[in-house]
Amino acid sequence: MPRSRRGLIIKIAVGAVIVVAAFAAGLSAKNGLPTAGQAGVAKRSLSVMNLAVGAPQYAATDSFSESAGSYKGASMPPAAPLPDFQNGGQTAAEVDQKIIKNGFLQLTVKDVGGSISRVTSSAGQKGGFVQNSSVTERADGTHSGQITVRVPAKDFETLMSDIKSLATAVKNESSTGQDVTEQYTDLEAQLRNAQAQERTYLAVLDKAKTVEDILNVQERLGQIRGVIESLQGRLKYLENVTSYSTISVSLEEEPAIRLPTKEFRPLSAAKEAVQSLVTLGQNTLIGLIWTMIVGGGLLLPFVLLGLIIALIVKKLRRPKA
Repeated sequence: MPRSRRGLIIKIAVGAVIVVAAFAAGLSAKNGLPTAGQAGVAKRSLSVMNLAVGAPQYAATDSFSESAGSYKGASMPPAAPLPDFQNGGQTAAEVDQKIIKNGFLQLTVKDVGGSISRVTSSAGQKGGFVQNSSVTERADGTHSGQITVRVPAKDFETLMSDIKSLATAVKNESSTGQDVTEQYTDLEAQLRNAQAQERTYLAVLDKAKTVEDILNVQERLGQIRGVIESLQGRLKYLENVTSYSTISVSLEEEPAIRLPTKEFRPLSAAKEAVQSLVTLGQNTLIGLIWTMIVGGGLLLPFVLLGLIIALIVKKLRRPKA
């Protein structure tokens, strides 16, 4: 075969190979098949999955790269961000409603002490308790007081009615309700995600070989556990304020006209007046004594100076013999 024809055939074959290779690469990209560069990424991703489910341990020479967030040969989960809870929890319609209820009553009653006792008893019968209470005696001998009780949310309206029945007049009444169902559901989802991350970190810690790797994983564990404790505290608070409602009650007795009034004590008033007079006289006498002693002490140098000047003047005016 002539050399020119052989060279032409070789060129045609090389061109055909290039065209076939380009077509195969385009077909792979179109169908989502991994290229040679993507195969390495897929291999590393697979190693993460194997590590999380207990795949064979990596070699003792593997090391942790803080910047990359992975072991050489086995990837490690990244630092725990705030979890994405949009699809992690139930919707508000699928869980019990979480509502914070608060009530306030301002009442006029016949007997403040007796009414507070009855409110305490009624709350206790419904599984509630007294948060604080106080009673004060006023100048006219009547009393005022206040009491705050916590009661299971299901008995909130019932207890409000029971307390109002004790009054001769209801001067003010108000109640509020705040729906925190969505907030509660979101916090639950965040907690579940954070706990899942903690389990993953624990699995990685079991496979760690070097001290540096162990310390790095423990640092991540400390971060995620802080998030878990914070979420648990917020959930506990919401559970408390929604399970038990709060009712604050202000009570007062009607002003009474009494003859004589409790504070009318003429003999005691006379004694107090005499005592005030004696005290005034003592204070006046003490003031005079201080004036004489302190004032005299201050004036004495001036008096002596005046006498000396007078003697000198008198001596100067005396006629000479």
